[in-house]
Amino acid sequence: MIVALIGIDGSGKSTQAKLLYYALKKHGFKVNVIYAGNAGVKLGRNFSFYLSLPIDVIIHRLLGSQSRPTLLKYRVLLKLEDFLLFLNYMILVLPKIFLYRKIYKVLITDRYVYDYILSRMASSGSSPALTRFLMGMCPKPEITILLNVNEDLAYNRKKEEKSVQELRLLRKLYLSFSTKYGCHIVDASKSKLIVFSELYKIIKAKLNG
Repeated sequence: MIVALIGIDGSGKSTQAKLLYYALKKHGFKVNVIYAGNAGVKLGRNFSFYLSLPIDVIIHRLLGSQSRPTLLKYRVLLKLEDFLLFLNYMILVLPKIFLYRKIYKVLITDRYVYDYILSRMASSGSSPALTRFLMGMCPKPEITILLNVNEDLAYNRKKEEKSVQELRLLRKLYLSFSTKYGCHIVDASKSKLIVFSELYKIIKAKLNG
């Protein structure tokens, strides 16, 4: 069974994934946690290589330093970046999901393909054709849970790359997606133990059902 935890940065996905792992393991389940966002290959402690890295460098560093880069350059490069990120997920992430779901009774994923797709939609848009293909290829989780948290609180928790405005847009996309696809929505602004209790009840009900 795949349990996918999704949500904006700072919503508590990693923390809850660990708590669920220890609780389910304690009760005798063969369980594991993996990161299933669009991950790269680890090269050292603080660096990962993505297939899209060369394009990312061109867009955000070389063209970003120009005072008036042409719109055509951006469009072409963004399309190429979108395709390379798609390949990155297909080659580096998807096989891991298929493998681990065969080995473990419960596979908890910190993020899922939905996070990657919604993030691309919020930033520069993504190809509808690639999105449909990727959604069709990825196994549908038995349980998908949106950890819903106010963007201001999420920002104060992590204060990383995304601004409050970016998190607000992303949160709207997550809520719209989760409502449309029937995901569980849990208020992640509560204490981590209360949130954990709600998540555990959802998973136990499915396991016992």
